Amino acid sequence: MRRRNAVVVGLAAGALVLVAAGFSSGGKTSGAQGKKGGTITMLSNGDVDHIDPGQAYYQFTYAITYITQRPLLAYKPNSVTPIPDLAASMPTVSANGLTVTVHIKHGIKFSPPVNREVTSADVKYAMERGFDSAVANGYASAYFGDLVGAPTTPQNKVPNISGIQTPNKYTIVFKLTKPSGVFVGALQEPLTAPVPASYARKYDKGTASSYGNWQVATGPYMIQNNAAGKITGYAPGRQIVLVRNPNWNPKTSWRPAYADKIVIKEGFDPTVGTKQILSGSADVNGDFPPPAAELKSITSNSSQKSELEFTATSGSRYIALNTRKPPFNKLLVRQAVAYVLDRNAMRLTRGGPIDGKIATHFISPDFGPVGFNQAGGLTFNPFPSAGGSGDVAKAMALMKKAGYKSGKYSGPQVTQVADNSPPGSNTAAVVANSLAKIGFNVKTISVQHAAMYTRFCNVPKNEPNICPNVGWLADFHEPQTLLDPTFNGKNIIPTNNSNWPLLNDPAINKLMDKAELELNPETRYKEWGQIDDMITKTAAAIPWIWETSPTLYSTKVTHASELWNGGEPDMSFMSVK
Repeated sequence: MRRRNAVVVGLAAGALVLVAAGFSSGGKTSGAQGKKGGTITMLSNGDVDHIDPGQAYYQFTYAITYITQRPLLAYKPNSVTPIPDLAASMPTVSANGLTVTVHIKHGIKFSPPVNREVTSADVKYAMERGFDSAVANGYASAYFGDLVGAPTTPQNKVPNISGIQTPNKYTIVFKLTKPSGVFVGALQEPLTAPVPASYARKYDKGTASSYGNWQVATGPYMIQNNAAGKITGYAPGRQIVLVRNPNWNPKTSWRPAYADKIVIKEGFDPTVGTKQILSGSADVNGDFPPPAAELKSITSNSSQKSELEFTATSGSRYIALNTRKPPFNKLLVRQAVAYVLDRNAMRLTRGGPIDGKIATHFISPDFGPVGFNQAGGLTFNPFPSAGGSGDVAKAMALMKKAGYKSGKYSGPQVTQVADNSPPGSNTAAVVANSLAKIGFNVKTISVQHAAMYTRFCNVPKNEPNICPNVGWLADFHEPQTLLDPTFNGKNIIPTNNSNWPLLNDPAINKLMDKAELELNPETRYKEWGQIDDMITKTAAAIPWIWETSPTLYSTKVTHASELWNGGEPDMSFMSVK
């Protein structure tokens, strides 16, 4: 999934041993001192979305980015509350909400070959490059677009944003054009991790930045590189090798960083990967969950299920329909799809009820009074069907209203780009079968999960009719982070786009613009709850599960699941036993 935040939930009695306050029960990561040294091996099916931390916006990528880079704020694995990381203390906000001041820590140095101390100017450049079309950060406009002087469209060079001021080496002052209820929360995004301009600027020139292949780190780990700074530890689609950053000062960080080395092996079939973790030849899963059959086996084995954790993800998985392409540019056709989809069968592809509740809108239950209740909670369901299995009759009735006399689609074949392995490939098959009930002939193009995003669904000109394997995690615990980057028309960008249905509804955009300015939390949550309802009724995207994400650990390592990142392992807190 793409972007962010999670909390603990309970399952039916006898189901699983679950995450407790961020760590697994049984005391595996109770906060006791871990063992120094050794190698942790993570397995993934696909690759990162982008190796450049300024471009990264994918759940799996964040698990790597946050232990190699230091944004202003970050999270411990047992918390959804951001705390200072690069920052020396929490930001201060002026009474009118237009000035935010951050002081950064002394003594944090870049990895080789830069080697010097980080300054406030490095944070300024890092954030500014996010507005350069060569970087095309996916959330810069959504969260940092209110900075004075921030570009309204992607630039062909790194802009100088006057609203990011650096009065001294250790102070950053942000000037906003209007108050923002989420600006401080967004300072935990990796775009705020420092990038040295004098070193990186030459890589940021041209139409596509190559800085990712020459990046320097500030976290306890770095991607292995050579003396010139060229990344040697990244082989796309094969592996990523992290080694200790020799310039990391543990006195400036709360990360224990027990392991000497972290190896991410890519290209693994989920079933094979799950078996390797259970056998101890690998240590934890990255971008894939254990398949449904493996989950059933694990949860019936008392010794194995203690190594499995489920974390409720703040957000949902959904099906995105391209509103710019016929026939999904018609509201009635999209609503027919929302009725006919067999959401229960889709959930079964990921393990069934143990994997979460069938979703009926976008703000997830863990938000509770922070938007979920205001959106109607569990009672809001504009496209109901018995058992969530779809309602063909209602779908056909809507198709007739849309101009298809038989109640079934009679136009040309439609295309979806989907994962090439389970469970995503199985989910896509359910989507195709559901749509066939109302006449659709769906052609499925199968690619690796990361490529589904970076080559197709994130690029509007390449988007298919349907993206069946997308999902979104809250960037932080505000409902705006679930809805603004993903459905606001102003946030549609040429690359690294997260508004997958390309929804650009004037009424919704207007209400979002108003809600973005609201500083009163109760009013803000009410407004975003209303926006959630409006988006759901457009059926531009159809949510189908509020997921509890499974993380499987080997018996050789301690557990540390990132609650803020949908259960991804925090390898800077794990240790080899």
